[in-house]
Amino acid sequence: MLFPRLLGVAERGWHKGPWEGNEDDVERYRSLKTRDWSIFAGKVGYRELRRLDELGVQYRVSPPAARYLQFTTLNIPS
Repeated sequence: MLFPRLLGVAERGWHKGPWEGNEDDVERYRSLKTRDWSIFAGKVGYRELRRLDELGVQYRVSPPAARYLQFTTLNIPS
């Protein structure tokens, strides 16, 4: 359960994102944070998981999933 989460912990420990310190400009903050996440996820998915495989490290990546919530409205006569 430690991997690949430990990769994210390590990344936050030594990498200051370009979005940090831009909290006042919400649009720019979200844009930079989304871009930084995409870069990180791509590196983990295409480079680091391959390296973990080569080292024989066991890890688990959750399968993609979605949650479906059904809301209904009740028509109650008054």
